[in-house]
Amino acid sequence: MTVSVSRPRPDRTARHVPGRALLPTLTLCATLLSAGAATASDTHLLDVYLGSSRSDQVSAVRTGSYELAGGEVVRFDDWYAPDIPDLTILMLTELSDDLGLIWGVSFGERGEKYRIDPAIHLGLTWQLRLSESATLTTSLHTVLGGQLRESSCSADYGTFGLAEVNCRLAASLLPPEETLDFLFDTPGWKESRVSIRFEWLF
Repeated sequence: MTVSVSRPRPDRTARHVPGRALLPTLTLCATLLSAGAATASDTHLLDVYLGSSRSDQVSAVRTGSYELAGGEVVRFDDWYAPDIPDLTILMLTELSDDLGLIWGVSFGERGEKYRIDPAIHLGLTWQLRLSESATLTTSLHTVLGGQLRESSCSADYGTFGLAEVNCRLAASLLPPEETLDFLFDTPGWKESRVSIRFEWLF
């Protein structure tokens, strides 16, 4: 069996923004309109980091490998190692004493057989002072863009001919067409989160 690179597998179904992600997105976009009143002194660096849960998905398969019929060893690290890891920069703009806008960007990531699209990060953080010693903080963070997509391969199965296949599963017992169901296809909005923190000073 021989395996060669194929173009990225086209989407088989139309994608749409899920209802549960639409309302937070509209709320955050509306909040951006009020952010223009904030000055540069109200904006601070919140976080800088490499990678994401989508990057972790890809990283988890890098140690895999298999051997072709001719004895050549195919190592997944050659296919799934990024040129530059996904870099995220998050900022916080204070809209008031108790309300802040979280915003930022991820630059994306690419390897030979996959890509993670660039993304925009939007969020809100709201602080409620319950007393002089107790504070409740609620944060909402969503990711726009950042789709993880994996490319397929074209494999030569000898007497069975050529077939499109998931590169990682080309040597598995699954029929080639079934391996395509296991291609990475993860949207960035799945990393959206809501967090609540209670702080009590004593």
